[in-house]
Amino acid sequence: MKENPIKVLHIVRYLGQGGIQNLLLNLYRNIDRNKIQFDFLVCSEGVFDEEVKKLGGKIHRMHYITQVGELRYKKELKEFLLNHKEYKIVHSHLNEVSGPVMQVCKSINIPVRIAHSHNIRNSNKILQKLYKMYLKTKINDNATDLFACSKEAAKWLFKEKSEQAIILNNAIDMERFEFSEEDRNSIRDELGIEKECTVIGNIGKISDQKNQLFVLEVFKEYREKNKNSILILIGEGKEEEEEKVKQKIKKLELDNFVIKMKPIKQIEKYYSAFDYFLFPSKYEGLGMVLIEAQASGLKCFASDIVIPKTTKITENITYIDLNQLPFQWAEQIPNDNCYERANIKIEKDSYDIKKIVKQLEEFYENKMKNLE
Repeated sequence: MKENPIKVLHIVRYLGQGGIQNLLLNLYRNIDRNKIQFDFLVCSEGVFDEEVKKLGGKIHRMHYITQVGELRYKKELKEFLLNHKEYKIVHSHLNEVSGPVMQVCKSINIPVRIAHSHNIRNSNKILQKLYKMYLKTKINDNATDLFACSKEAAKWLFKEKSEQAIILNNAIDMERFEFSEEDRNSIRDELGIEKECTVIGNIGKISDQKNQLFVLEVFKEYREKNKNSILILIGEGKEEEEEKVKQKIKKLELDNFVIKMKPIKQIEKYYSAFDYFLFPSKYEGLGMVLIEAQASGLKCFASDIVIPKTTKITENITYIDLNQLPFQWAEQIPNDNCYERANIKIEKDSYDIKKIVKQLEEFYENKMKNLE
């Protein structure tokens, strides 16, 4: 490793399965770590912690703002940064909470302060929404640089300064997600799924935003026309959201036809095991799993309007109005499986990790040169 690589501190809630976290790990795996070193400041443990450490990254931990309140959060963050003056670049992925992060960084003269927007909406209750709106007012006056995963995400978080934001697509390793017959067979064998069974997949945090309750309703309707089918839900969420999904499965009498799984490191293998990908999200900053699913050759069915159309990188995606009823969604999904699907050509390279890594490397390096 280079003796003095550029050290970047990424601030994120945790390093588990999720669009933000997957992006960070994709970047970290592929970036030239002799030149640039990622370290992470998190609030809880995650499935990627050990991989980060093996790659040479450090993981620091402190309370999150909702645990201790804004004043103590900023005090702890300031103390941490003053004790770690090696970080000249702080890259925050906390959406609205990047406001107080940027404020603290500016107060102690950290030269490169990046706020990164990964969403287009806040699903909190009214008081929490108002509080988050207050927090994000601190971003524009304190950040030196603005990043976003899409133009929509930039407009949501940065308002009048959205045009200044650098759009950094949520890139993936395209080769990693190519369809694999070997993976398809091994995962299906592991889960006891027969070759002819149609598997519908959904991946994402269990939450109102990701709309898994609607996924279950669509699948219930789909089973009316295809009895030899199952649904795989991969993700986890807050206890109350998990309970809602559990009760919904029971109410719809789908106990024997839904496989519910926690986040998985080698998620690419499961895309190969799926036949169709169902993603009726209520809103997304981008919808990274749609990129992954298309790279695997899957036919995808996603909510219209609320997901940026930049997610369409193949012809294998159908956008459906969320106002359509579950049976109308189910009618769109073919009544067969896609065992013979072939690898398909990705029409855009804008989501290829190699291109995005180069863009980010040049950004960090130029920033540090300007400080010399």
